[in-house]
Amino acid sequence: MNTASLGDSAVRRPISDNLKRGVILSFPFLLFAIAFFPRAINFVGTSDLWHQRGKEFINGLLSQNWEATLQAPHPGVITMWLSGLTQLLGEALIPGYDDFSLNQKLALEVIPFALVISLTIVLAYFLLANVFDRMVAAVATLLLALDPYHISLAKAIHVDALVSVFMMSSALFLWVFIKDPRWRYLIFSGAFAALGILTKTPALFMIPYFLLVVGVWQANKRLFINQRLTVPDRRELARLVKETSLAILIWSISLVAVYFLLWPSMWSQPGHTLHTTLTGSNYYLENPHEGAQFFLGKSTMEDPGPLYYPVTMTVKTTAVVTIGFLLSLILFFSRRLERQKQITLFLGLAFIFFFAVMMTLGEKKFIRYALPALQFVILSAGIGYVYTFRRLTKGQAPWYFIALALIIFIQAAVSLPLHPYYGTHYNYLMGGPKFVLNNGIVEGQEKSEGMAEAAEYLNSMPMAPLLVVGSHKLTAFYRYFEGKTVEITDDKVDYLVFSRNIVLRNAESGEWQKVWEAYKSREPKYVVEFNGVPYVWVYKTGPVIDEADLVHPAEANLGENFRLLGYDYEPAQAFPGDTIHITLYWESLNPTAADYTVFIHLLDEESQLRGQKDSQPLGGKYPTYLWDRGERIKDVYELTIQPEAPPGSYDLAIGMYELQNLQRLPILTDSGGPQPDNRLLLPGPTILDPES
Repeated sequence: MNTASLGDSAVRRPISDNLKRGVILSFPFLLFAIAFFPRAINFVGTSDLWHQRGKEFINGLLSQNWEATLQAPHPGVITMWLSGLTQLLGEALIPGYDDFSLNQKLALEVIPFALVISLTIVLAYFLLANVFDRMVAAVATLLLALDPYHISLAKAIHVDALVSVFMMSSALFLWVFIKDPRWRYLIFSGAFAALGILTKTPALFMIPYFLLVVGVWQANKRLFINQRLTVPDRRELARLVKETSLAILIWSISLVAVYFLLWPSMWSQPGHTLHTTLTGSNYYLENPHEGAQFFLGKSTMEDPGPLYYPVTMTVKTTAVVTIGFLLSLILFFSRRLERQKQITLFLGLAFIFFFAVMMTLGEKKFIRYALPALQFVILSAGIGYVYTFRRLTKGQAPWYFIALALIIFIQAAVSLPLHPYYGTHYNYLMGGPKFVLNNGIVEGQEKSEGMAEAAEYLNSMPMAPLLVVGSHKLTAFYRYFEGKTVEITDDKVDYLVFSRNIVLRNAESGEWQKVWEAYKSREPKYVVEFNGVPYVWVYKTGPVIDEADLVHPAEANLGENFRLLGYDYEPAQAFPGDTIHITLYWESLNPTAADYTVFIHLLDEESQLRGQKDSQPLGGKYPTYLWDRGERIKDVYELTIQPEAPPGSYDLAIGMYELQNLQRLPILTDSGGPQPDNRLLLPGPTILDPES
């Protein structure tokens, strides 16, 4: 028995070791896949601005017009590199690329963004494993890879997700440097800091953060010996100054070199380039957003105040991350970690605090600007979970692994079902999407969610390419709509599309607010909802029809589904060969799946046909199967009088029939009962004698 047991144990041990080794080797690939595919599949973007800038950037590069690579003070250089190179490769390698729609091109361009972001998440795993251990690194980076808000910002061709992962990478290399002070880690940190600053100027935060890390490094090394504060002697002080100066020099050279090499505008006009970038940053620091902000139930053109980032960061993270972050705070203040890890956690919390403070000092605020800090909230949550569960379970399998796996599973279960609209998530510890949005904590729809669905609905309409739609967020709508898109204030539109984000923020210029006031009390034709919250409203245009205002009331039911409220015509007198404009005012009593054709016959005093018009309502753009119960429709027709029509008082014969069988709907008037021939005879225009 003992021999057999020992033999079984000997067999199990290599199997267990091989399994462990296989998991360790395969995990980075699994992490990459988990991070990459949600970000790369189904592009969700609000604008093609950086697509256009990327094209100009590459054109400037190819023509050696280095100045053209300065496109914005942000400055978005890495964003333009990725977008522009993808366009260049698409033109060179993909047959028919020039015929691709804008959406198809943007969907291709988001792939390198997802690739870079996913690779930096994998890099974060290796760096965290160096500073803490593999389990901490795995849980923290899986939480980050599956974070819905992080994914939502990475699914667009923009700057915020890129600058965030570059800043994270720079900071993590500094953490590794404190543990293992090799100069190569400073070189990598400086390079990633440069990539961040080239992407978006708030990454300048990495300069004071680097100085903080270097200060902590030297303080821990020189001033705290055996957990006690000591005063360095002259030799130690000289060594401290030398090491600190060398660290600053190496990090700075790496930053400057990468910044200079990757931005051609620096090659030809470094002074102007730096001046533009810094003055642009100063402008954003001192001026709020051009459009209104919405926060805590109020739309304002002013700074939303110091609570903005603490509140918005909380509502945009997940319940899993919130709890884990609180555990990391308990862990930090209880001082249960060994000193090196305690210092590292302090640096993570310091990043969150100081970056949030820096962004709060600026007048211009958006939720997405806080993503660099939110990343470290997520990483800290991973640290909090691992050490808390390790202590509670004493690191014993299987409960330790089951608990951590459950955390990752919950994060995935909250996030992945939202695909591709990850930005519709709001923290369930804060009440979830319905509570957060319905109570106006924030406006929602930051990534124009729902605009594509509204366009798809309208594309399903008959004669969709002929429709004219007035819409909010034109750049997010027109790319998906087959018809013509115009401003929402245009007076010749078939439908109106209102965006939750614009309505609540009271944003965008123009007089659209008056249009919204006229329509918001009506029943929309279509509403795009996420988590039970309306994001987009689609309205059929038309006046409010009141029977009391109708000049020619009709009061007749056609079948069980339609009622003719009244009609109008002009001119009241006409000559043979003229065109008469006839307006019918309908009310839908019940929805129907049938497609009815309206007929209008012009009859002379002998009941002879002298003109005829047969058509679906609104020229086929709004057939009866689209009508909702209670909806009222203004239906306009043009009818030409026969040239040989005799003078006299004419009647209009009106009705409906199904084109497939020519069967007319029965007509019942309020006063006269059923109508012969299933047509309603109504007084019409007077036809004059052309020779009189």
